[in-house]
Amino acid sequence: MRNEFDVAELRSLDRSIVWHAFSQMSNYDGLIIDTAQGCWLTDIEGNRYLDGASSLWCNIHGHRHPHIDQAIRDQLDRVAHVTNLGMSHPTTIRLAQRLVDLAPAGLEHVFFSSDGASSVEVAMKLAFQYWRQCDTPEPKRTTFLALGSAYHGDTLGTVSVGGVSRFHALFEPLLFPVLRGPCPDSYRLPAGIELGQATEHYLQGYRRIFEAHAGEIIAVLVEPLLQAAAGMVIQPAGFLSGLAMLCKEFDCLLIADEIAVGMGRTGKMFACEHESVDPDFLCIGKGLTGGYLPMSATLTSNRVWKAFLGKHEDSKSFLHGHTYGGNPLSAAAAHATLDVFVSERTLENLCPKIDLLRSRLDLLRSCSDVGDIRQFGMMAAIELVSDKATKIPIPWQEQRAGRVCRRALEMGVWLRPIGNIIPIVPPLSVTEKELELLTNSLEYGLS
Repeated sequence: MRNEFDVAELRSLDRSIVWHAFSQMSNYDGLIIDTAQGCWLTDIEGNRYLDGASSLWCNIHGHRHPHIDQAIRDQLDRVAHVTNLGMSHPTTIRLAQRLVDLAPAGLEHVFFSSDGASSVEVAMKLAFQYWRQCDTPEPKRTTFLALGSAYHGDTLGTVSVGGVSRFHALFEPLLFPVLRGPCPDSYRLPAGIELGQATEHYLQGYRRIFEAHAGEIIAVLVEPLLQAAAGMVIQPAGFLSGLAMLCKEFDCLLIADEIAVGMGRTGKMFACEHESVDPDFLCIGKGLTGGYLPMSATLTSNRVWKAFLGKHEDSKSFLHGHTYGGNPLSAAAAHATLDVFVSERTLENLCPKIDLLRSRLDLLRSCSDVGDIRQFGMMAAIELVSDKATKIPIPWQEQRAGRVCRRALEMGVWLRPIGNIIPIVPPLSVTEKELELLTNSLEYGLS
């Protein structure tokens, strides 16, 4: 444990020099984590907190997992980094093959990046270039179709296809136009529409967009099953597969953004598996390395790959890259993460935890501010509203969800709110006892 002077100095520097993401620095007062073990974080003053947000949804098997730690150490004895511009490394090559073997059918090629937004941007650029280089080029395809309330990252390209106005409105003059369909929300349904009618209603809206813009759409972007940063907005059953069928009908590419929902979060390795969807692009990140190191991947089909093949003078290459794309150290962590899924039977052991989390969260529905509690696998959220009947949300400016999270912190549980939403995304390795502590802290925070 650090002495009092060290703690004060670190806090001062953290507030005045480090610029934290999505934070108002004039009153910033965040935790400073010194060590971690399993599902627990320990700050510089020795306080321990259950990592209820998986260090922003990326820690899968817990912190300092011995197998992942050892894999990184072993890779360090070989090489930490080589560029993937004109060279590669066996660890990275084998990871690409392993991802292809795990992914939905037809995804046979892998492009590595360093973060989720870059992975999605790669898919967008590949899709755009594909329509200009395929056997029958369609240069009129110049726009993307995105979902209402979508969030795909913070680069200018991914912000353009994003639909969360609070995050993106300021940058509108810099963004390119996109087509936007309705948000397939199972909680806030359109007037006169019951849940059993929602899938067909939403898909009819997307069909009308396809019909009005046939031949213009490059690709559709979707977070399969639920839109995470939108507030864990869960899509009605069958929406994803229906959207995939529309893409096939109108010969439009489908980009599945599984940065948040992939790597076992929904109870299967990839969310697309729940509705047997085989996208043209699959974007994965966050949990790919178990939450250890930055790495993302964009998987795509042979159909797309072939459009980029040709002679040097044809200039069909994908002129895009990242310094640390395919980094061997990150690849070693990813290999070890996949190993643990097998050795600890992670997915097979999730069902009791999913059920326990659901039953414990259901007890909170009667709390006065709770409008909705939604869950898919090990991803859940509590939405706070000012009126349960009208579902009017508590304004984000009131920071009600933030106050709940601060009270949960008093009980030793760290959670990170999004506006009036409290996401609940613990590591998949969380124990039943830890889940009980997590939900108890929420009950305390809401009281």
